[in-house]
Amino acid sequence: MREETFEEIDFESQPGKFLLSRPFLKEKIDPIAIFLIITSCTLIVMITVKFRMVQLWAEFLQSNRFLRIATYPLIISLIIIITGIIFRTILWLRYKPLALDSEEGVDWPSVSVIMPAFNEEELVSKAIDSVFASNYPREKIELIAINDSSTDLTLNHMVMARWKYGERLRVINFKKNLGKRKALYSGLKISRGSVIVMVDADGKIGRSAIRNLIIPLIKDTEVAAVGGRIAVLNEHENFLTRMLSIRYSVSFDFGRAYQSVYGTVFVCPGALTACRKDVLKPFIKDWVNQRFLDAPCLHGEDRALTTLLLRSGFTTKYQSNAVVYTKVPSKVRQMNRMYIRWTRSYIRESVLFARFMFSNYRTRQRLLPILDFFFLGFLHPFHIFSVGLISYSLFVRPVFILGHLAFLIVASFFLSLYYLRTNKGWAFIYGIPYALAAAFFLWWIVPFSAMTLKNQSWLTR
Repeated sequence: MREETFEEIDFESQPGKFLLSRPFLKEKIDPIAIFLIITSCTLIVMITVKFRMVQLWAEFLQSNRFLRIATYPLIISLIIIITGIIFRTILWLRYKPLALDSEEGVDWPSVSVIMPAFNEEELVSKAIDSVFASNYPREKIELIAINDSSTDLTLNHMVMARWKYGERLRVINFKKNLGKRKALYSGLKISRGSVIVMVDADGKIGRSAIRNLIIPLIKDTEVAAVGGRIAVLNEHENFLTRMLSIRYSVSFDFGRAYQSVYGTVFVCPGALTACRKDVLKPFIKDWVNQRFLDAPCLHGEDRALTTLLLRSGFTTKYQSNAVVYTKVPSKVRQMNRMYIRWTRSYIRESVLFARFMFSNYRTRQRLLPILDFFFLGFLHPFHIFSVGLISYSLFVRPVFILGHLAFLIVASFFLSLYYLRTNKGWAFIYGIPYALAAAFFLWWIVPFSAMTLKNQSWLTR
């Protein structure tokens, strides 16, 4: 990247104070989790028997020759899916965030927080304040805020914060829009810390987030990156944001949690991740200039970085008690575009991970990532296959889909109870409509993303 494309803005001031504290606590394995799993599975089996789901499927699949042929792949798919659920649940039950036995005498590493921003005037000030409200040792933390040639008042807010926090905050202003990767790269080049913490300008981190992210890096030198938990800042804005809050909770408190057990969190999120700086240096230029299918990669920078760290033989972890609160889409169109962007990077990085996952890229914990990669990859074709069968039933046996919908609603209700292990309240109810919406209205995201893989537009801007 050309050095003259950005400038660092310098001011002098004394930092102010701003407090933000809403830590997320994760408990050890407890009887409640076991009880919810056993109860949910038992009730689902009872509902299956009560609704005669097995008989209905058997009658439906035997109704014509085409469906009889589909019986065998469906049965094999169900066996694989159920095995994958059991596999992931066992790992999930073993997860707990890492902690220090005692913080006395701990040599906390110096940290450089890098915050890229493009048209984030609404939240950037609060995001900066939340970093400086951290309980991490004050003398060991700096914040580098990068304005990626915003067209709103983002830079003004950064300048005002620079007067407020002084030399602890460094502001970089791009003269033209260069994208998130190059913004992060510029911040990394001038950073002083031995640990890089990446945060988004539209999120607010919890007071203990940075400290909790650093703990796995202190305890295990093989850990190269640690991802935090993303919670929804605007959860109560409307029905969609409430559903997305459940989706985020499951994605992190279940998905990242069980992956952390075997040291292969496939995506350490750009909204809150800590990385060892010395580990990043050897391949950071390859990352910032990444190309796939002869096209520059402009999104999915967090997943791409995680893939490179894994390929280098390191492990990646998740800390559920390191929390960032971020704003999610409040409209269906925005949500779809976000999912398309995520899915394109998921497909790209899955291809890249598959190229080395059978190699000796690290000395241990290689089998479980392969199994999980297989189970996760199988979900999408199974989703499309099952939706196709159910849609076909509308033409050959319309009554079948009514019973199936009733079963899905009840099953989604009990499966949503897993949310109660780490959260309180009735918000888990929103997991039911989200499960139905994802099953019947979001199936097209994966095939569409695969067909438009070379399209690198951000979509949500």
